[in-house]
Amino acid sequence: MLLADQVQSAYEHLYDLVYLRTHPLVDLLVADERARPHDRAWQLHHTLIEAVAELDPGPDAPVFSREWRRHRIMVMRYLDGSEPQEVADEIGIGVRHYYREQHAAITAMADVLWDRYHVSNARPPEPMPSAEADTRLSRLEMMRLEAARLANISRYANLSETVSGVISVLGDLLTERRLVVRQDIPVSLPRYAHDQNLLRQLLLGLLGYLIERSERASIHFFARESGDHIPLSLRVDSEQTERPSLGSPDLNRLDEFAELARAAQVNLTFVVERTVVGFDLELTSAAHNQVLVVDDNELIIELIRRYLVPRGYEVASAPSADRALELAEQMHPFAMTVDLMMPDRDGWDLLKALLQRPTTRDIPVIVCSVLRQKELALSLGATAFLEKPVKEDELLAVLTALDSP
Repeated sequence: MLLADQVQSAYEHLYDLVYLRTHPLVDLLVADERARPHDRAWQLHHTLIEAVAELDPGPDAPVFSREWRRHRIMVMRYLDGSEPQEVADEIGIGVRHYYREQHAAITAMADVLWDRYHVSNARPPEPMPSAEADTRLSRLEMMRLEAARLANISRYANLSETVSGVISVLGDLLTERRLVVRQDIPVSLPRYAHDQNLLRQLLLGLLGYLIERSERASIHFFARESGDHIPLSLRVDSEQTERPSLGSPDLNRLDEFAELARAAQVNLTFVVERTVVGFDLELTSAAHNQVLVVDDNELIIELIRRYLVPRGYEVASAPSADRALELAEQMHPFAMTVDLMMPDRDGWDLLKALLQRPTTRDIPVIVCSVLRQKELALSLGATAFLEKPVKEDELLAVLTALDSP
């Protein structure tokens, strides 16, 4: 087999480590013959990925030039896994012309790899992590999981517990005003997807507002589940109060409450209906068992779905980073799995964008990739890292750790 044919077959099976274990290029480009076949396949995999960068003509090269096209073909067709028609459309040529350019790109890659072999006679393999390094990574991953677990506890708080805490704080004032609070909030309600501290401050302000204007009255908290929302009402019966100012709203205070509600992403309405005065809040129910899978490979999405659905998880998917950001904002999922290698914006870019947004930065992100970048992923804010192909027990173990009380 000619070297160019070997190079093409290796790139066509770039993510198939079983295939790469016995590929002829292993003996040519991987020097450590004592390494395990799996490790040698990994070294060939990384060598092939790194070599593509040597075709990059740089930012000053004319777009659609021959050099630019060949580099884009290697990136899109083999690193990203795009179909020939997609690549041809992207670089502005017909499919027949594409195959000629693909052959030229493969030939250029064969030259690059042959030069590498002659210069270094196959670079020495990267040292495997020591036991001490593995321990450090395990500790880092445990710390990330614990931080995400605590964030989930705050992000997915129980409404009954939050309201009980608010009533407890204002207990002395309630007694002084001779007010009775009735709480009709089922403990079985789903947890809400809002910042617990912001919601607590909002409820403290609303209840305090009603207390200041009431005496010898009954204040009622009421909530029920309604689809993906939790309507919460806070009412005081003005017929029972000795304070006639109850129905005269303090507009400045109401503006303050509205601002705090926006920060907490809660819909807030001031209610005056005959004898009843109070507030209506609409909370978003936490999709506690919902996992957003971000991957442009439908087979991977279906594999994870088969793992999780029988265990009670709801699985949503996004084929790109932009779509993932939209869904993360809308859904506030319990966790996300993110592939690193995707077209356009990659997983690193998505991870950075999620952490920069206040509404998504607390979502646990599990990076899933064939690239051995665990330490980098954790240091950049990922909650956990799983190597592809993702194993069912490893994924479930991470999700269970995030859900532990």
